[in-house]
Amino acid sequence: MQTSLGRSSQNWNSDLGEFIDSKHAHLAEILQGYKPTLSLVYIPKKDRTALDVKPWAILDAPENMPEHIIRYLSDAEMENPTAVLQWIFEGDLTKHSADDIFNRMEAARLADELMRNRQAQDELDEALELIEFAARTKKNYWKHDGKKYEG
Repeated sequence: MQTSLGRSSQNWNSDLGEFIDSKHAHLAEILQGYKPTLSLVYIPKKDRTALDVKPWAILDAPENMPEHIIRYLSDAEMENPTAVLQWIFEGDLTKHSADDIFNRMEAARLADELMRNRQAQDELDEALELIEFAARTKKNYWKHDGKKYEG
């Protein structure tokens, strides 16, 4: 049975006794198609406790190893199945070398560091301008960004 609630299509799952979002069902199908040992599992809402903040998981059940969870996911993370798939694709060592993955991680880290350094430099430049102004002014007090300064 399929019904539409709001904008997202929902599928009724009688085993769970609740509606399942079709994008979650599609993600599960894509995972199975990509690698048959992967499956999407989760704790039904009726069985969750307050400690179940990441009720979704990607389970890998290879033939030569015991099954294991490769990632736990929150409801918020499951709102973007594309990002979940991207994480799976980027971490697949059968498709990428470990060096490729490391280089992407290093590039992301360097980009983040450059952005933080630029932000810090902008804040330092602004503070220096304020100090230069304070040194030149003949006023006893002044306002800047809603703060009152006294000289």
